[in-house]
Amino acid sequence: MWKCTNCHHVELTADKPEHCPVCGAEAEKLVPHEVPKIKGMKTLKNLKDGFVAESQAHQRNLAFAMKAEQEGYRQVAMLFRAVAEAEGVHAFNHLRLLSGVSSTQENLESAFERENLASSTYPRFIVEANEEDNAHVANIFSYSRDVERGHAKLYEKALEHMLADVDTEYYVCSVCGYVSDGTLPDQCPICGAPAERFRKVA
Repeated sequence: MWKCTNCHHVELTADKPEHCPVCGAEAEKLVPHEVPKIKGMKTLKNLKDGFVAESQAHQRNLAFAMKAEQEGYRQVAMLFRAVAEAEGVHAFNHLRLLSGVSSTQENLESAFERENLASSTYPRFIVEANEEDNAHVANIFSYSRDVERGHAKLYEKALEHMLADVDTEYYVCSVCGYVSDGTLPDQCPICGAPAERFRKVA
């Protein structure tokens, strides 16, 4: 296994790749990565695939819960949220076994790098959506691109908050995902949604 010191991606191959498949960093940025108490490449790959599948199931069930709530099926919504919580536990366990959770400072640094990578992929997504006449998809990708840029700054600021022992509050726009640090905006700077579309994160 090889870990990219640039974006923290873990590549499950015996031979060292020529470059990171996620961020494109050269081979010298890839270092050996050991996962404790796990033998065999198949098991490692299955853990990684399991993490992706459980993470997707978690998010999908939350979306199903939201729809059930909108349609007045409160009990079904509760079930979807409960199952989503269970899938989240599974995803966390897989990630932990893959050594994907480090110290808070390392996690913030890793999250910062991943957000920078994510925001750099959206311009291509936007162009290709427009080329295929999917303006509505390009618009959603544009929201994601702009919000991802802000996430990197939030992680950087959170590291400063942590080191200075400063508390802050976060508000998330339910339309585009924009995160406001410290104050509830009157209007979302990304999509223009009003303040009532923001949710305070506990």
